[in-house]
Amino acid sequence: MQPPPNMHRGPRHSVSAEVYGDWNKKVEFQAPVYEKTPEQKARIAKCLEPSFLFSSLDPTELDTVTLAFKEKLADAGQRLIQQGDDGECMFLIEEGSVDCLIKQDSMEEKVVKTCGPGDVFGELALLYNCPRAASVQATQRTTLWELDRETFNRIVKDAAAKKRTTYFDFLKKVPLLANMDQYEVMIIAEAMKVECYNKAGEMIIQQGDAGDKFYIVLEGDCEANKSCVTGQEPQKVMTHKTGDHFGELALLKNQVRAASVYTALPGVKLLSMDRKTFKRLCGPLEAILQREAKRYDTTPSSSS
Repeated sequence: MQPPPNMHRGPRHSVSAEVYGDWNKKVEFQAPVYEKTPEQKARIAKCLEPSFLFSSLDPTELDTVTLAFKEKLADAGQRLIQQGDDGECMFLIEEGSVDCLIKQDSMEEKVVKTCGPGDVFGELALLYNCPRAASVQATQRTTLWELDRETFNRIVKDAAAKKRTTYFDFLKKVPLLANMDQYEVMIIAEAMKVECYNKAGEMIIQQGDAGDKFYIVLEGDCEANKSCVTGQEPQKVMTHKTGDHFGELALLKNQVRAASVYTALPGVKLLSMDRKTFKRLCGPLEAILQREAKRYDTTPSSSS
């Protein structure tokens, strides 16, 4: 990877954050800026996309955080984090690899995980304000991006907390989740990602495709269309409104999508959960979802 053209701090991006001090005044936080090429910014953003923490950021916040990452080069054997130390930063791996090591009592250090390109490490000590739980050491020449504690706390951590609160308040009102306790709803809120569709008629899922996501409508309307006989013109079978869900039974039963779903209006927002997360969290919901298999009429055991 080419080094960024300017490693100095350039013009600052500003984000307001709450600071507790005299009179509890609100002050403006200015994140550091390390200039990068468009290609470098795109690669960093792509690496951050799968992470729950960074998926909470809006485009402006993501750009601010991307510019705040500072390049760091580590040689093979170089220790980047020491178990027990305070956490001052987190890292994103661009190239190379690192080992995560834990030492218990008088035992030798043991490798518990190896991280490679695209992996993030060191964030837990910042997120939970606790000492480093493991040491991390480069296993080869490694290129990393380092994010400081203050930027993480002021932007990433705050955004994740706001997202959790906003989605929790919404999900508490979703009928499907009415009988779940608050902790279970909070876990689901943390796992959800937002998908935005700007036009009416955009396809979300297609009949016959493999199912890889479950959806809850956050804003707007969606229409489910189904062709019951091969070659037959699809017919509208259902409208999904705010708070409705779809796509779950294809995941529960490992079946293909039984219907296609399109946006009915511009400006549709959905909360989505991928297959792996859904399988891990759907236990309390499974009985309810199985009973709803008949929602798509002529194929009683299938859902989109």
